[in-house]
Amino acid sequence: MPRVTRWTALIGIAGMLGVAVLLVLSLSNVADFDPPDVTTRDVSFEQGGHVLQGTLYDASNDGPIALLVHGDAAQDRTSEGGYLPMVNTLTDAGISVFSWDKPGVGASTGDWLDQGMQDRAAEAVAALAALREMPGMEKRALGLIGFSQGGWVLPRVPGLTKDAAFLVLIGAAVSWQEQGAYFTTRRLEAEGQTPVMIAEVLQAQMARALISFAPEASYADYLEVEQQAGTPGSALMTEARFGFVQRNFAEDVRGLLPGLTLPVLVLSGADDLNVDGAQTESVYSTALAGANPHNRFVLVPGATHSLLQAAYYNYQLPSQWPALAQARFLLSGRDAYAPEVLTTLTDWITTVSTGP
Repeated sequence: MPRVTRWTALIGIAGMLGVAVLLVLSLSNVADFDPPDVTTRDVSFEQGGHVLQGTLYDASNDGPIALLVHGDAAQDRTSEGGYLPMVNTLTDAGISVFSWDKPGVGASTGDWLDQGMQDRAAEAVAALAALREMPGMEKRALGLIGFSQGGWVLPRVPGLTKDAAFLVLIGAAVSWQEQGAYFTTRRLEAEGQTPVMIAEVLQAQMARALISFAPEASYADYLEVEQQAGTPGSALMTEARFGFVQRNFAEDVRGLLPGLTLPVLVLSGADDLNVDGAQTESVYSTALAGANPHNRFVLVPGATHSLLQAAYYNYQLPSQWPALAQARFLLSGRDAYAPEVLTTLTDWITTVSTGP
């Protein structure tokens, strides 16, 4: 019998680990993070004096196209790859996807922090118009999928254009101010704060915000209020971020819903730590239940803000994701979503795009 040395044993173990890794990868959905294997076209359009650059993943010659409307923060057309499992699922179902870099991000010019929600709606309308003008697009159904902050953008679009055929809202909030209070509440609960302490923090936070973000307030006013409250410098907004919040501080979807007759799908996570999904489902279903027979309002059990499985991915900020959650997401791809979410999305878009 041959002698097994320490080195041969280590080589054998390394080989087995390599085989195990290859097996895991072969059984995973890492390919969901590759761009879809469909016709890809670069599309640019102008809005507000800026040029926006995006990509059309065209899955068919005559099927529907879903335009992606980003949430908060600086996001490129694939949200650094995070959109790709959903994009691949949509294109696999014959639904094309168009997404573009936010102003000042990637290849787009401008600055997304200079925008209000009406500006963002005008941008979405310009994107719809750019697609509609392309050859072969005359009769194709064009719709919008809005994530989080996109919930204050999408309901404005039908009042600006007739090009949109449907709206999908994912993780949308009702009120900017109520969403901020909810976010803070869930954060403080996770830190172990008592209900009394949370109520005191929320009251003080709102009192400062009403002064700082009043229409006539300046950045200097904001800094003074926060410094008097003892807010550390690392937690202070930049002047650009302050202007963005001040511009959008009064947003509330309740005033946007009357008269909205397009098919609307609202998907909210029951375990969302950023937005009160139950409130969103209630407000939309009350306001729009009879507005269109295709309307659906779904509070998804066990789902996060992004509709991922809450058991593995429920964090308020991307920066909070541990390495294990990141690795699991990369291996899971579309399977990271809560059960039936993507099927509900693709089936609904297909149904509303092909008539009754």
